[in-house]
Amino acid sequence: MSRVLITETVLRDAQQSLFQGRLKLQHVLPIADTLDRVGYEALDAWGGGTFAASVRLLHEDPWQRLRALRKVIRKTPLQMLIRGQTLVTTQHQPDDVVQAFIEQAVESGVSVIRTFDPLNDLRNLEVPIRAARKAGARVIGALVYSPSPVQDQADLVKRAVRLRELGCHVIGLEDVAGILEPDNARSLVRAMKERVHLPLSIHSHSTTALAPIAYYAAAEAGATGMDTALSAMAWGASLPATETMVASFRGSPHDTRLDLSLIGQANRYFDELHDEYAEFQDPIAFRNDINALDHQLPAPVLASLIRTLVESGKLDRYDRLLHELVVVRKEMGYPPMAAPINQIAARQALANTLGGQRYERIEQPFRDYIKGLYGSPPGSVDRDVRRRALGSSDPITVRPADLLEPMMERARKEMRRLGLPLAGDDQVLTYVLFPEEAPEILRPTARAEAPAPPGPSARAGSTKAASRRPGRSSPIPLRRPSRSPANRPPRRRAPRSGSSPSRSMGRPTTSAYTGWGLRPRRRRASLRPPGSPGRAPRTAPSRRRCRGWWSRSGSVPATTSSWATWSWFWRR
Repeated sequence: MSRVLITETVLRDAQQSLFQGRLKLQHVLPIADTLDRVGYEALDAWGGGTFAASVRLLHEDPWQRLRALRKVIRKTPLQMLIRGQTLVTTQHQPDDVVQAFIEQAVESGVSVIRTFDPLNDLRNLEVPIRAARKAGARVIGALVYSPSPVQDQADLVKRAVRLRELGCHVIGLEDVAGILEPDNARSLVRAMKERVHLPLSIHSHSTTALAPIAYYAAAEAGATGMDTALSAMAWGASLPATETMVASFRGSPHDTRLDLSLIGQANRYFDELHDEYAEFQDPIAFRNDINALDHQLPAPVLASLIRTLVESGKLDRYDRLLHELVVVRKEMGYPPMAAPINQIAARQALANTLGGQRYERIEQPFRDYIKGLYGSPPGSVDRDVRRRALGSSDPITVRPADLLEPMMERARKEMRRLGLPLAGDDQVLTYVLFPEEAPEILRPTARAEAPAPPGPSARAGSTKAASRRPGRSSPIPLRRPSRSPANRPPRRRAPRSGSSPSRSMGRPTTSAYTGWGLRPRRRRASLRPPGSPGRAPRTAPSRRRCRGWWSRSGSVPATTSSWATWSWFWRR
């Protein structure tokens, strides 16, 4: 038995799961040195969905972000995640783009590359693994854990052996939906250790709350690497808490030997950041969902589906949607439910649920999947579904990237034509991956003339963000008197005798789930002058701290006992 090596995900996967990847560089740099001194095996800090979030949402140059982190974090290796041949996008990229991306990432500061293919089609990992080894990075070749009748433990072990043959230094297990059960973790790790003879790293989210138990079982079976997140950014859609796992292994043969005092300092820092990103937090990301064992969807994808049901006024079809998800996955050939495949399956299930007939409307990504442009499905695709999606054409049998032409030189010519700077391959890669958003970041004049980004308390152009926060100007008038000092009633610091416990604790009195597009009902401020007989004047609720995170509604804090009041969905 050996010590467990912890990879901290607070800079990438954790904030991607809870903050939609919007953690700004200015909020990372002050705590970077503390994270560097903890003693982690690696810091998961770049790639995945956060690359797209930097470009599309934060309007930051992701390459400058990586270099800035490398300047501050000197001892701990930086890790990035890429989804095989798709890199950080939702479509396959040509081989020259994949090679240039990996070379540039290693040159800019990445030391560890974790890569997996959403379909576990290892043909899509050959070029990334070869490029990573050539660049001098440590390679973690991961397999998506998504049990089905066509992918069992023996199949995963066979693919792990192939990853070793491709040159991976570590074998990873990617459990994006948090469905890895302890017994399965123990048996799978033992089987892989017997056949592969390489270190094993486990990555599991806390969606079903099984992850910490599965981690412990995997460690007892021989797993040596685990991904965790500081407790301020852990649990729910995120990963198990670092402190919990460090304390669990302390004093055992798997002792992580990490400094809990330094971890506590870093955790307190991120604990204070929640209010800055309250606008982007969904309550659904903080809950546990055992139904994920059936539909296998990560919480952010499920939240998007629920919002669409609410906006269309058909939330009563939620049970039907969950059933449709299982059926659609079966008809697709039981693909692993990792991005972007889980989004493709989810959108088709939603279209089948809302439409008059199943597969009446089929989007292009679903057709591309059936065509084989994402890789080979693990099982056979339903004949009727294939006919509806492709007509008389047949799926491809070659590696999808074999059909793509080189893009780097063509992109350079297009950038010259558009007047975009060509200082290095990093700028070309940003343009290739995100051609619509890249000019805003790459063109110096556009960046200089762009308005300053809004503060973390509100998003520019978001009427919901403006209307949710008391005291802010809003295009949606709030039904309450002016909040000027002259009209503001005195704040009640303590509950009046005889007041209801729920009101004194600031709990919601109505269902409010802004994550589904519903704005919470605001309490009217009393029009009685202070001191007059009758009920004491109320004040607009303020955002208050509660159990390490903040109410997304912006009006009242959510507590553990108030979860059931969010909507009918939570009372089921």
